[in-house]
Amino acid sequence: MKILRKSEMLEKEQTAHVRAERDILSEADCEWVVKMYYSFQDFANLYLVMEFLPGGDTMTLLIKNDTLSEEAAQFCIAEAALAIQFIHSLDFIRRDIKPDDLFLDARGHVKLSDFGLCTGLKKIHRTEHCR
Repeated sequence: MKILRKSEMLEKEQTAHVRAERDILSEADCEWVVKMYYSFQDFANLYLVMEFLPGGDTMTLLIKNDTLSEEAAQFCIAEAALAIQFIHSLDFIRRDIKPDDLFLDARGHVKLSDFGLCTGLKKIHRTEHCR
């Protein structure tokens, strides 16, 4: 579960980022994207209940193993490209991709997470124009 403090979100002007992430996660029903089951809030926090991915993220994997084999790297990049292609099909643009955002499921397949810096081709998530 991802817990976001409302006060921090407002202080750092991240409301648009959180909306973008929630919108994408609620629209994305795809094997390449982390599933969001529920979102709710209380007075202090926003909560995103998401799929558990036991493989962790690829940054942790890189830190643990130092490198990936060429075959593993190709597999990871190919699946990440499929995830990005799917996000583009929803008319969103992924503006930052890093190993921390690529998670591995129990079978070792990649799932993309953290869509806070995405922007929509048709949807604008903040008051000023974001393109």
